[in-house]
Amino acid sequence: MVKSYQRFEQEAVFGVIDSNSNSVWLPPTSTEKSTNPGELITSALENVNIWNIKTGELDSFLTDGVPLGSIDTKSAKPAEVTYLKYHKDTNLLAVGYADGVIKVWDLMSKSVLLSFNGHKSAITTLEFDVTGTRLISGSRDSNIIVWDLVSEIGLYKLRSHKDNITGLWCENEDWLISTSKDGLIKIWDLKVQQCVETHIAHTGECWALGIHNDLVVTTGSDSQVKVWQLNLENNNGSKLTEKGIHEKQSKQRGLDVQFKTTTDGVTFFFIQNADKTIEIFRIRKDEEISRALKKREKRLSEKGMTEEEIALNIKTSYVSLIMHPFQIIRSLYKVKSACWTYATQSKLELVVTTSSNTIEYYSVPYEKRDPIQPVPSKPYSIELQGLRTDIRAIDISDDTKLLATASNGLLKIWNLKTKLCIRTFECGFALTCKFLPGGLLVVVGTRNGELQLFDLASSTQLENIEEAHDAAIWSLDITNDGKKLVTGSADKTVKFWEFKLDEQLIPGTTNKFMQALKLHHDTTMELNDDILSIKLSPDDKYLAVSLLDNTVKIFFMDTMKFFLSLYGHKLPVLSIDISFDSKLVITSSADKNIKIWGLDFGDCHKSLFAHQDSIMNVKFVPESHNFFSCSKDGLVKYWDGDKFECIQKLAGHQSEVWALAMANDASFVVSTSHDHSIRVWAETEDEVFLEEEREKEMEEQYEETLLNSLEEGNGDDAFKKDAGEANDGDDAGDVHKQTIESLKASERLMEALDLGISEIDKKETYDKEMKQWNKKKTGEAPIAPQGNAILLAIKKTPVEYIMDTLVRIKPSQMEDALLVFPFSYTLKFLQFIDIALADSKLSSSYLPLICKNLFFVIRYNQKELVAQKNETLKLQITRVKNQLRKKLQANEDDLGFNVQGLKFVKQQWNLRHNFEFVDEYEQKKEEEKGKKKRVFETLV
Repeated sequence: MVKSYQRFEQEAVFGVIDSNSNSVWLPPTSTEKSTNPGELITSALENVNIWNIKTGELDSFLTDGVPLGSIDTKSAKPAEVTYLKYHKDTNLLAVGYADGVIKVWDLMSKSVLLSFNGHKSAITTLEFDVTGTRLISGSRDSNIIVWDLVSEIGLYKLRSHKDNITGLWCENEDWLISTSKDGLIKIWDLKVQQCVETHIAHTGECWALGIHNDLVVTTGSDSQVKVWQLNLENNNGSKLTEKGIHEKQSKQRGLDVQFKTTTDGVTFFFIQNADKTIEIFRIRKDEEISRALKKREKRLSEKGMTEEEIALNIKTSYVSLIMHPFQIIRSLYKVKSACWTYATQSKLELVVTTSSNTIEYYSVPYEKRDPIQPVPSKPYSIELQGLRTDIRAIDISDDTKLLATASNGLLKIWNLKTKLCIRTFECGFALTCKFLPGGLLVVVGTRNGELQLFDLASSTQLENIEEAHDAAIWSLDITNDGKKLVTGSADKTVKFWEFKLDEQLIPGTTNKFMQALKLHHDTTMELNDDILSIKLSPDDKYLAVSLLDNTVKIFFMDTMKFFLSLYGHKLPVLSIDISFDSKLVITSSADKNIKIWGLDFGDCHKSLFAHQDSIMNVKFVPESHNFFSCSKDGLVKYWDGDKFECIQKLAGHQSEVWALAMANDASFVVSTSHDHSIRVWAETEDEVFLEEEREKEMEEQYEETLLNSLEEGNGDDAFKKDAGEANDGDDAGDVHKQTIESLKASERLMEALDLGISEIDKKETYDKEMKQWNKKKTGEAPIAPQGNAILLAIKKTPVEYIMDTLVRIKPSQMEDALLVFPFSYTLKFLQFIDIALADSKLSSSYLPLICKNLFFVIRYNQKELVAQKNETLKLQITRVKNQLRKKLQANEDDLGFNVQGLKFVKQQWNLRHNFEFVDEYEQKKEEEKGKKKRVFETLV
């Protein structure tokens, strides 16, 4: 009997307020705009969060696909969100991911409408056109792709930049301006899909682009900001002219430039720097500029300058004339993204996300041209539902309802049902934490050697023993009865503490006492090396201690006598756990190995090379020899401790996983990571079979190599392709990228063609034989072929079956699916088109689809088709051409007739329902104006 295991899947992810992409502000829909700061869309690793700025609560989140860890997910970590772009009129949100995929979400239904996959690496910028029907994407692969959201395809790829695309801006459907880290700014004519103008924007990298009317602002890799003037009416080569350079205060690069016009027509823009600052600038009004110019001209002429010198002086000071620094916003943390919210005649407001997992909302009140306060106010901030620094230790309460997370400076208690933070305590640099039995008290060990005790019910710190140890407390454990605490420290000692109730004087009284729980030091055990981890056996009989000399020492808990030494690791052991029956010990080390030991004799049962980096934590599943491990390689793995097999790989975290905690009832496990996320992996009804998991991993590897070979070709092809791309003068190309989905779609279509065309051929053969038999009437009559079981079951003809398969392929994958067709299937496809056009019902319903695919197949197989000496094929193509022309002509006629009919209906409606009001008095006046006065001429 093959052994099966229960599958663990991701149930929830929380703790992330914002991750590495930009943010998007949504204005409130209600009438209370003055008091409601709206919502903010932020990236949350692979998901998208929508936060209510006023309440600080998570309104909703967008997540796509099946839960991580399920049978249909890949074993690689999910792609992180890298860019967000919102289109107000259509209520669409375009989300770019780190693997080059773009998903277009409908914010009303919270569902994915479209998915595009054309880039080879992370999306760096997205831009909608004015109508919201086209999306332009820029990526790290240096390509720009224009996508059509209506027909769901990539229209063309613009490739001329040599590095990351950092900025995009489009004007109608005609012009596109792009900047890149190659330091260039380019203007593209989208009608001809060519770059018509290129300028060196900055000597190094160009990091941001902002455009407002005819003003263009770009930022470089230092404090330099360039100002340009844009006029798309000019001839090619002079559409963009450099006007001047401004040195901003921050020496760091500017990552983003955004403009905002207030209700009274004044324009501001900010430059978000790669540090803790955002610099706001004000663009002067035309009247201000003309007044300043007159003053300057007058002043310079008084100095005795000539007109040419005055003109030169004004030209060099153009930037300071049109704009001036307004205010600098300084955050406590490094700024990740910023966006404008409200801009009125009296105040500017903007919202900022930071690298410390917080959202800050700033208000800048101003009067005329200057801010009122030297520092902007911060009315709102969202920071409760996340931690500022990495979570170093976690623990789950006995009743599995609460989760404690400890980091540098903060201890947070989370409700595991609602996934909300319910308590926050200030603590030291926490390295380890533990719930006491009952789940109302938490004890924390810090890097400074402090031992802190917190009470959740009263939200107070009961005790802080500042010199519990002389160095960092790396690990602590509590006995089963909850009366004793054991701590292990880098000061080479293990200390034993007892919990006792002491009489404590009530503040403000002289003789009233209350009982308070206190920690009393009992005994100390000194060892030869720093202690990294300690663990008590479930029966409180043994104490396992991990030392810096790579060994694990086992002591008897009651007498503290030495029992066993476990040696074999090449680097220090970072975590220990003992099984429920006290028979097995597992140790994980920085040498990437997990060792399983017997506790009877200290023998090593098995050494597993478990991860690709240091293994931070191991935890046994209660009442089982199975265990979980987590590592700096970002993976959580589920192991069988008896068979020494990896059961499941849980890839969800984007970076190092620091800690694990297992629920007492084994229903879920919680992991925390450097990416600020807390993930809950819950046990499901689904079963895992080891053979299936190994097969799935092998399939994924094969698919990856297959896609790479399809994209790059063989050695010679790849070389030719690279050389061709390097020498190719053409800026535009087609958008093609082979994915597993497009390959599967191609396979489905080929299977349908095989089945359908063979059925059609059988029917044709039968018809011919029957015709001949009817003429001669000799011998036995031919037997009618039996229909295919699948077609009979779904009650469809072969042509309808092929058409259904074709319709089900997504438009964005269609061309890629047809590209991998062998030529024999191209001929079958042409045969199918010929038959489909003969069927009036099919051809009228699917004419656009037939035309689109037929033209693509003919274009890409033109040489092979021309080289064919098959007369039947030539007749077939001619027949298709003639039929198609007739169908398209008929379609055009119908369309013209319908348009004229609608115009007539509109005219009739206007005649019957719309009555024009005529003012008789006004009409009389008009008539009198038009009358010619009688003129008497003198006749001589």
